[in-house]
Amino acid sequence: MKFKTLFTSIFLSLVIITSAHAEFMPVANVSKIQGKAFINKEQIKVGAEIAERMELVIPKAGDFVEVKFQNGHLIRFTGATVKVETLNPKNTLFNLLRGKLYSAIKPLTQNETFEVKTKRVAFAVRGTHFMIEETKKQSYLCVCEGVVSAKSATGEVKVNKDEDLSLATPKSELKATVAAKSMINMTNVVFKDMGVL
Repeated sequence: MKFKTLFTSIFLSLVIITSAHAEFMPVANVSKIQGKAFINKEQIKVGAEIAERMELVIPKAGDFVEVKFQNGHLIRFTGATVKVETLNPKNTLFNLLRGKLYSAIKPLTQNETFEVKTKRVAFAVRGTHFMIEETKKQSYLCVCEGVVSAKSATGEVKVNKDEDLSLATPKSELKATVAAKSMINMTNVVFKDMGVL
C-alpha cells in the first residue's frame, strides 16, 4: 500500500512538473538572422525568444529574421516592423506595420488561429505558404499554397493558391486575382531558401 501511494505521488509530481515546464516553454524563437534586428530596441541574436507585446524591427530592406515555432511553423520577416499581439501555443496574431512576412504554417486544428493584420486588412490561415507585404501605398498578399482568408471593412474573401490580393485603402474592394507567375516564383525562391519547399 505504501509503495502504491509513493508511486502515485511521484507520478503525479512528474505530471505537474512536466505540465508546468511545457507552459513556460517559449512558443517561438529566432532561428536565423541576416543583418541587424531589434526587439524592443535591443539587438537580438539567434535563439532569442519571441513573445507577446514585443516589437521586432529589421531596419534594412534586405535583412531578415526567421522565427521557428515549437509546433513547426516557420516565418521570415524581411525589412519589417511587426508587433507581436498574441503568441501562445494555440493563437498567433502579428501586426505587420511595414515590410514583408513569409509564412510556412502547418495545418491548424479547429481551436487554433494564425492571423496577420495590417492597417488595411486582416489575414487568417489554417495552414499554408503565403507572403504579405505592407508598404505606405498598399497591403499585398501572395498565396503559394493553401488558402488565406482576407477581411477588411468591405467584407471577406478567400485567396487561393497562385492568387494574390492588393489593397490601397481599408475601403478598397477585396478581390482575389491570378498572381503573376514572376511573383509566385520570387516568393517560392524565398521559401526554398527557408527550407520549406
